[in-house]
Amino acid sequence: MTWGPLVEPCPPAARAEALQVLYQRIPPAIRAKLVDEVLREAESGQVDLAGLWAAWERPWGLSAARAHAPAQGVDPPSAPRGRIVGAFLTQALAGRAAAVWAPEVLPSLRRTATAAALVRTALADLRRRGFRVIQAVLDESAQGRGAGDLIRGGMPRVTELVYLERDTRIPLADPPPPRLAWRSFDPEQPDTFCRLLQATYIASLDMPELDGIRSLQEVIEGHRATGRFVPSRWRIGQVEGEPEAAALLLLADIPDREVWEVVYLGLTPPARGRGLGRAAIAQALELAAPHAPRLELAVDLRNTPATRLYASTGFVPFDRRSVHLVVFPPGAGGPP
Repeated sequence: MTWGPLVEPCPPAARAEALQVLYQRIPPAIRAKLVDEVLREAESGQVDLAGLWAAWERPWGLSAARAHAPAQGVDPPSAPRGRIVGAFLTQALAGRAAAVWAPEVLPSLRRTATAAALVRTALADLRRRGFRVIQAVLDESAQGRGAGDLIRGGMPRVTELVYLERDTRIPLADPPPPRLAWRSFDPEQPDTFCRLLQATYIASLDMPELDGIRSLQEVIEGHRATGRFVPSRWRIGQVEGEPEAAALLLLADIPDREVWEVVYLGLTPPARGRGLGRAAIAQALELAAPHAPRLELAVDLRNTPATRLYASTGFVPFDRRSVHLVVFPPGAGGPP
């Protein structure tokens, strides 16, 4: 008889075993401590393991249909389960988005099929629950086997993100003239901010796959969840006499790190090609310098104007990661 995996959300009683598989690349002595720490943090609410999936060994004849379908609850008591052979972690984010990591599966002849089944089943469940954007960001250690597992499970690689940093204490070599009038975002009067934010997405080269997938409110919720949201650090810069020529700059400090992040920097079409991106960087440095020695951001490698801007304003790369993405547009299944 051929054997295959049963894929389901991991029940709390089996999480220790699943985490052992998830962290199988970590040396055993360290792994045991890490699993204990994660379980303690889950009990205290610091870590959410509700999105942990597991694959159990079992006969294909009893589970083939279920291994590739959304979870329907716990397995019937009469159905046999073996050991956990694979684990896959997903995490719900704000704004109908979710992050996932590459699956981990114990070595066997069925490793590839099990990894793909984990990814497919979890994606189907996220889609059914109304998530719109599912993303995995892989570092170099996971870009081989892990990338292949995601692709076979339905998450193609779409681009690379380059992570950049800059010392906030060093001013721009040629500071731009003050051509933008800056003011803070007012949560009580968001109309202008929302209109200009929507305009910055027109013909954007930064992750164009996401255009129109989520509502503007869902996008804003995602931005607010990055770092610590402070309204005064969300800035609107407009050209005097040209209110539609604007830059939007969203900054956040990262808890437990002495760094600020550029969560988003966008220009409306009338503002592009006029050197206003450089003015936005100058504003970011001015705001961040009293609070953090370093400013960080990530840029889609395909966005050539942005990469040139950041290089010309003193940002240097410190990391590079591949992005695997699947989007579920409105009307593609799941809640509206």
